[in-house]
Amino acid sequence: MATIQKTPVWEPRNVQQTNVHQFIRYVNEKHQLHLRTYEDLHQWSVASTSLQDFWRDAYDWLQLAPPGAKGTGRVLEGSDVASVDMFPPPRFFPSDSLSIPELMLRHRRDSDVAIHFAREAVISNSVDAMAICLASLSIGAIWSSSSCDLGSAGIVDRYSQISPKMIFADNGYIYAGKTFRLGDRIVDWSHKLGRDTSQLMDVVIIPYCNFEVDLKRIHKGCSLQSFLERDSGERLSFKIAPFSHPAFILYSSGTTGRPKSIVHGTGTSWVMWVLNLLNLSCAGSMLLFDGSPFHPRPTILLELAQDIGLQEKASTFESYESLPRPALFSQRIYDWFYSTGFPSQAQLISMSGGTDIAGCFVGGSPLLPVYAGEIQCKALGMAVEILDATVIEPVAVESSGEAGELVCTKPFPSQPLAFIGERGEEIYRTSYFERFGKGIWCQGDFIQRIPDTGGLVMLGRSDAVLNPSGVRFGSAEVYAVTETFPELADSICVGQKRDIDSDERVLLFVKMRHEMQFGPDLERRIRAAIRERYSPRHVPKFILEVADIPYTVNGKKCEIDVKHIVCGRKAAVGGTVANPEALSLYEDFKNLPAEGSVSVSKAKL
Repeated sequence: MATIQKTPVWEPRNVQQTNVHQFIRYVNEKHQLHLRTYEDLHQWSVASTSLQDFWRDAYDWLQLAPPGAKGTGRVLEGSDVASVDMFPPPRFFPSDSLSIPELMLRHRRDSDVAIHFAREAVISNSVDAMAICLASLSIGAIWSSSSCDLGSAGIVDRYSQISPKMIFADNGYIYAGKTFRLGDRIVDWSHKLGRDTSQLMDVVIIPYCNFEVDLKRIHKGCSLQSFLERDSGERLSFKIAPFSHPAFILYSSGTTGRPKSIVHGTGTSWVMWVLNLLNLSCAGSMLLFDGSPFHPRPTILLELAQDIGLQEKASTFESYESLPRPALFSQRIYDWFYSTGFPSQAQLISMSGGTDIAGCFVGGSPLLPVYAGEIQCKALGMAVEILDATVIEPVAVESSGEAGELVCTKPFPSQPLAFIGERGEEIYRTSYFERFGKGIWCQGDFIQRIPDTGGLVMLGRSDAVLNPSGVRFGSAEVYAVTETFPELADSICVGQKRDIDSDERVLLFVKMRHEMQFGPDLERRIRAAIRERYSPRHVPKFILEVADIPYTVNGKKCEIDVKHIVCGRKAAVGGTVANPEALSLYEDFKNLPAEGSVSVSKAKL
């Protein structure tokens, strides 16, 4: 049978004018090399003999050092890359210092527009979060944030771990045309946090839509105006901190316990919210939109981008994955992107990484063609490999075109500095290094390389982390709710994404107590409780009754096995499953309809 050759939807142009081509020339001249292609550059950037050269060259090329300073000393603390484990995380650039806000604002001109902002409603205080973040980092403070729609318990779960000194809180928000008041929620979590930590000095309320909030009811409540009146009038200055100085605390998903608090250093390269900050370092303007990306119409973001003449547009594709797959990811839409929607020189870049690494493992390059449905390449400096997911030993399967575990086999600067808490070190190790050891970071993603094009395709999570519409959370958050229902004996929560699904959806399986009945009223109450405690995005797509929940002999729920089954994959069931017969109960659920309601509600032994 003849092989059908794929046609690129975009091809490189003006290659010699791109930054990455100029970087190749810089590296070649400095090290007397003959790198020609992106593949050459990537292989050099991850080789044990040159990885440190790459990161030092990137540091200097990007001019990360403060004005008047130069990068000095070793890149990686230790002897050499080949002998350095990835855990405990090695220190990068131990002799270097920088300031994120100084870097962001270094090329500013007072007459330039830094931020274009739009909301569903015309109100004030448009860019407070961005300003507060930059101000915090400028004095060496650590920044952390959470979504406005997160429930009180979710906020306490996160912030009680990090003991914040100051919290800035919106007293409301608008989403999809609906107005949400947060005053009572702030009262609740502020007092709970006040009991958990003595460090909390102020809860500063940012006014929204002229909502009234009784500051006296809020623990350490303070108005934004009162806070701003404390200004001393001193000229803005930037604290220059070591490269590994803590800067951000982000939150990962967890299948047990509370969300994990991850500390990232000053040198953290990228997360979707922080990506907006990096636009400023290029002396560029950014477009921020607060609200539903589909309200009042699905084209609103594109219209705003056109109105202000954006040359580059960055957005999380998770927003657009809410649309049916045929309406977005078909070849027809790629054709529309380049023939009608955007100029032909615009490069459509797909990327994948994680909050846990604050960066990308795979992404795009202006030196390579773009193929529909594929990610172009591995990111520079990231030693990405694809390992067999069905065996314990590390066996590479990338060249065969088989799907496997996404791993990284060399240290990189945006590894978390630490996980917060008494068990932080243990959680760090078991989250990424338990499967293949301290020298291989296992991300928990399924990935496949297409041999004909060299492109990469992300196939979803290989672990039990839930990721509907790009919102990642752990099953433990769902269990925190189901365990409060006396009718339920047990439950197991997994994600499902098959070839026919445009997005992952959450399935919650419940086991009823003896003589208890599962029905619409109980299902409604479970959904309402999850929505109230966390957010609408935590609510399962389906809640289904099963007769039994599979466990390992160590007493852990077999979430990954169940996920493999409902996704239509083969579960690698071994001797560690205490009740393997329970796994057969989930076979029918791999045929759930892609859209709409489900009629199957029970699976009996």
